[in-house]
Amino acid sequence: MREYEFVYVIQPDATAEREAEIHQRIDQVVSDHKGRLLLRDDWGKRRLAYEIKKFQKGHYFQVNFLGLGKEIAEIERLMRIDADVLRYLSVQANDDVRDIETRVVEAAKRERAGGVIDEDDDDARFRSDDAGRDRYGRDDDEDEE
Repeated sequence: MREYEFVYVIQPDATAEREAEIHQRIDQVVSDHKGRLLLRDDWGKRRLAYEIKKFQKGHYFQVNFLGLGKEIAEIERLMRIDADVLRYLSVQANDDVRDIETRVVEAAKRERAGGVIDEDDDDARFRSDDAGRDRYGRDDDEDEE
């Protein structure tokens, strides 16, 4: 299975019931395709970098889930036709999750921490690989041009 991150922005004036309906649609698609929801993170209402549909703010959400990839097209189709969704982005976070139960436990631990990653977290995506080099292989002291 693969792990996906899906971030979407809902209109700031959408009701809590409407937001719950959008969340339910995503959850339903993931479960219909035999995926597994890992984490839903509410980032809150934030100012947009640029105006979208005459809105200057949006309510941001992130969903992490495990799946085979077929659900991405359906989730994006639902987001595209929903008038309350301003923007969305899906990213493949990990292309081969072998130990699903361990990943579920890690996601639950992260959710309890409020989405904050501690320095002793084992997830390599959120820390540097070795001293002096970031995760992209660049040295910290290299001059940027």
